Amino acid sequence: MINKMAAVVYTAPQEMTYFAEYQSTQIDREDDVLLRIDSVGICGSDMHAYHGKDPRRNPGLILGHEFCGEIVDGADKGQKVTGNPLITCGKCEYCLQGRDNLCSDRDMIGMSRQGAFAQYMAIPKQCLVYAPNQMNSNHVALTEPAATVVHAVNLAKENSFKPINECQVLVIGAGAIGLLTALLLKSHGVKMQVLETNLARHLCVKEHVGVKAVNPLIESVDENSFDVVIDCVGSEKTNSLSISSVKAGGTVVNVGLLSWTSNIDIRKITLQEVKLIGCYTYNMEDFKSALKSIENGAFGDLSWIEEYPLSETNMAFQSLHNGTMASAKVILKPHF
Repeated sequence: MINKMAAVVYTAPQEMTYFAEYQSTQIDREDDVLLRIDSVGICGSDMHAYHGKDPRRNPGLILGHEFCGEIVDGADKGQKVTGNPLITCGKCEYCLQGRDNLCSDRDMIGMSRQGAFAQYMAIPKQCLVYAPNQMNSNHVALTEPAATVVHAVNLAKENSFKPINECQVLVIGAGAIGLLTALLLKSHGVKMQVLETNLARHLCVKEHVGVKAVNPLIESVDENSFDVVIDCVGSEKTNSLSISSVKAGGTVVNVGLLSWTSNIDIRKITLQEVKLIGCYTYNMEDFKSALKSIENGAFGDLSWIEEYPLSETNMAFQSLHNGTMASAKVILKPHF
């Protein structure tokens, strides 16, 4: 058993504290498995906590739920894994329907349980998803955000009146979720426009997606022009933009949750029969599909990932906070 480990703890709003020797995660549940964390990503929800705007994530918590690790003990010692951070009951109506993301009695790694911004982490065995041992650990760590994207694109496909490759699609935001969404749509041959206010990310969109990103703060976005809009930001402004830019009879999939409130044009939604679809995380099938899609190259080469040692976590959060981070995804390396 590991007694001490390096870990980063959310200690106060805009304060991530690195501990070289932190009391290690102990396996205190019968079905827990101890993992050695190789790579862990910073998620937008981690940023919400950092800003003190997520009442579900309180100071004293080790954040981090996008990870790749290796099993420490047992018959599968050394096996590379990622894991679904949603810990579901498996018995409620939603779990039985295969919609476990809506489980009425769920916990979550990095929210109600200690997360992966550490050298080691315990996780229920039921959450594990095995990855090929030869697969890049940073790529495996992207399974969780990629699963959200798989779920969102599936919802768009299911609710559009045209095949997705015949749709004009607007992707709002080119952070990790937005960029991964655009990359997955690209693999389907979709024509799209990508909006992003952080100019540092425009080159990445051009290089990897093959489209010119538009800054909606200085360039206009055509109204009533898109069959599908996928909002990966979820602010009041982007919510309004989603509705104004979608065609009559079109579909809006809302993934982002930047704002806690929203003012949307309910008249347009009603009079033009716009479908507004909420998208929350993923189910386990989405998660497994995402890992396979990453392995098969559906999300490209993922060379836009940026690495930081765990000890520089606070610096990475500050860069993301200030909008100076060009990369859409920061991966922390606990064993550097």
